[in-house]
Amino acid sequence: MVLSVYHLTEYYYPDEARDSFNEIWLYPVDDHRQGLLEFRLNLLPESMPRSRQDYFGNRVYDFHVLKPHKSLQVEMQAKVVTFSTPWPNPTRIEILRDLTGRFFEYLAPTPRIPLHHNWLDMLSVRRPDLKEDLHMYLLELTAHLNHSFTYNTQATQVDTPLIRFVEGRAGVCQDYAQAMLAVLRSVGIPARYVSGYLSTGVGSEGSHAWIEAFLPGSGWLGYDPTNNSIVTEGYVKKAHGRDYDDCPPLKGLRRGGGKERLKVVVRVEEATTPLAKGSSA
Repeated sequence: MVLSVYHLTEYYYPDEARDSFNEIWLYPVDDHRQGLLEFRLNLLPESMPRSRQDYFGNRVYDFHVLKPHKSLQVEMQAKVVTFSTPWPNPTRIEILRDLTGRFFEYLAPTPRIPLHHNWLDMLSVRRPDLKEDLHMYLLELTAHLNHSFTYNTQATQVDTPLIRFVEGRAGVCQDYAQAMLAVLRSVGIPARYVSGYLSTGVGSEGSHAWIEAFLPGSGWLGYDPTNNSIVTEGYVKKAHGRDYDDCPPLKGLRRGGGKERLKVVVRVEEATTPLAKGSSA
C-alpha cells in the first residue's frame, strides 16, 4: 500500500518569541515493513534543519530560529509504501529469559512507565505461562486492553500519569500503548513505544501510537491496543523509544512569546497520484 502523509504543526504567540530551538521526530522509518519514497520538510520562519540519528536509531531534525517571530510552522509531507507482516514463528515465552541483558532498556521502568505498581492486578491481566506462545499472549493482551478502556480525547492530556489513565479507564492511543508497555515489562517481555500514523481506525485523525514487542526468530512486531489490531499496511511508523518522551512529534525551547496557541493538521490517505522521481530531506 502506498500512503501519503501530511502533518502540519503551527504555534501562534501573543508576543514575539526568539531564540527558539526545536527537535522533530517526523521522518518515517525506512525498514523491512515500510519504504520511504518521498519526504519534504518546510519550516517558517525559514531555517536550515540539521539531521542526526538518535540513540534509538530514529532520524531526528533540529533547527534554531534566532530572530523574533510570532508564529512557528512545521510542515511535513511524505509518501511511504507499506508491506504486510507475516505471521510470526511459534515462540515460547521462556526463551526471553536469555535476552534480559540485551533488551534491558525496554524492560526497565521510566518516569512515564513506573513498575512499582501491580499493573497486572489493576488491569485484571493474567501472568503468562512460560511455555505458551508469545504471539498468542500478545494478541490476547491487545484485545483485553482494548476492551478495558474507552477512547476519549478529553479524558487525558499529554502529561497525564499512567496511573490516572488506568484508574479513569479512558484516554487516547498514547495511554493505551503505555499501559501495554507497563504490563509487558512487568512480565519480562521486551517492548517499546512507537509513534506514527494510521490511515483508518480509532486515532487516525492525528499522530498515532502503538507498541512493538520482540519475538525471537521474528524480530519486532507491532500491536495496537487502541484498535485491537496487529500493525498492518495501514500503519506508518516514524520512531520508537522507551515511551512517549523518546519520540514526540516535536519538542523545543524558546525565549518569550507568552502562552502559545497550537494548531495541528494530520492527513493520511492512500496515494492516488504518480510518485515523484526525487525526494528531499
